[in-house]
Amino acid sequence: MKNYNLKMTITIFSMLLCASIFAQGPGGQRGKRGGQNNGGKPDASQILSKLDTNNDDKIDVDEASKDQRGRISQDFDLIDTNNDKYIDLSELKASLNGKGPKGESAERIMKEVDDNADGKLNALEIAAKEKLLLTNNFEEIDTNDDNEIDLEELKYFLSKSDKKKSKKRKKQ
Repeated sequence: MKNYNLKMTITIFSMLLCASIFAQGPGGQRGKRGGQNNGGKPDASQILSKLDTNNDDKIDVDEASKDQRGRISQDFDLIDTNNDKYIDLSELKASLNGKGPKGESAERIMKEVDDNADGKLNALEIAAKEKLLLTNNFEEIDTNDDNEIDLEELKYFLSKSDKKKSKKRKKQ
């Protein structure tokens, strides 16, 4: 009976030890993948180096299609804020942070929200995409009172917003 209890204890101990080692992941890094941070999310430079197969420091449409998750390929036009048909490191970083290079870019918002592709945003399009900043400030943004927001009006509003944010930071 003593041998049976000893064998059972050793077996259970071995199983617990193996389970705890397995839970830590490779190299004992507690589940973190090598080279990743921020809760397992790769950073922009790592993504760029993996997808940029021709080493031109840009991701084109073909290279983006090789993204295993498919998110870069799917959101290519939103990430490519300067519309040059390439995603560079700054655009990739901005997309991972959920913002454009200086806050959220007007071009990116326009692409994302303008469902009928007329180059203008109406209240219905903005409400459908749940853009509260635009909804709450629609009348202020629409400086020509045509009940639509064009790219220039949006750029002007966002530049004012960025200036207000930087003034608040300086005061703190």
